[in-house]
Amino acid sequence: MPRRSLATILVFLLAGIPVRGQSASLGVVTQSSLGHLNNANASVGSTIYNGDRLSTEAGGTLGVRFGSVQLVLSENSAIFVGQEGLTSTAALQQGSVAFNVESGGVLRLTAADVRVRTQSSALTAGQMTLEKCAVVVTSRVQALEVTAGKETKIVETGQSYRVSLDTGCGKQTSRGPLPAAHSRFFLIPVIFGVPIVPAILEAFESPDRP
Repeated sequence: MPRRSLATILVFLLAGIPVRGQSASLGVVTQSSLGHLNNANASVGSTIYNGDRLSTEAGGTLGVRFGSVQLVLSENSAIFVGQEGLTSTAALQQGSVAFNVESGGVLRLTAADVRVRTQSSALTAGQMTLEKCAVVVTSRVQALEVTAGKETKIVETGQSYRVSLDTGCGKQTSRGPLPAAHSRFFLIPVIFGVPIVPAILEAFESPDRP
């Protein structure tokens, strides 16, 4: 085969290989203290891509913004972010994440088999925390749709629900295993709800955010 023809074929083959630098970015890191982007330290302005893993160490915090969505991880937290069509996605692996979705945005959060979706096209804010045997979902602004298995609950503004995990973990708690027909949702009194720490509030309210 002539050398020129071989070179031409290689060019076309290489053109079909996805290159990270050519992928459309999701957004950027807006604040970081002991935060990580994949295996590297996260710094303000770092670019975020589909499928990236964001995490924090003890005492750390990490804020990111992609599209109309802002996320802030508290300490010892980890999450994978992505985009499916017009829906921003985030899968919480450990810890806690607060979210702020501007008007017109759509966010789907998951933790184990618990799924949270913004229900309104208006500004929506809340928080998700993954515990050992449960997921705590708190709505700050607008209602959230929360699904656990085949059960769906609407979490109204100002409410917090603890959703038990369907992993057999309930056998390790004082509640004992839940009956099959028993609801996995437990309403938490407001005073015991999971608070959004000051660093998270500052991240959402900062005039310097991109």
